[in-house]
Amino acid sequence: MKTPTEEQIRRRAYEIYMKYGEPGRDVQNWLEAEQELQQVQKIAETEPTDWEQKATRRGGSGKRAVTVSSGRNQEFQKGF
Repeated sequence: MKTPTEEQIRRRAYEIYMKYGEPGRDVQNWLEAEQELQQVQKIAETEPTDWEQKATRRGGSGKRAVTVSSGRNQEFQKGF
């Protein structure tokens, strides 16, 4: 798991400070920001990719081969 950068934590901590406007909570804001960013990172790593979601929506596991034909193959097998 990638850890959030110091700059990301600093920006989020500032957003939290601006939201509550309580001076003297620097450490609490920093820790809250760090925890939030770690949770977001963890969720992002476990979410399926876009193509996996599309395959699942179509009812497949994403590992199924699809064969497309015009029906001519069946005609040749039957002998017309």
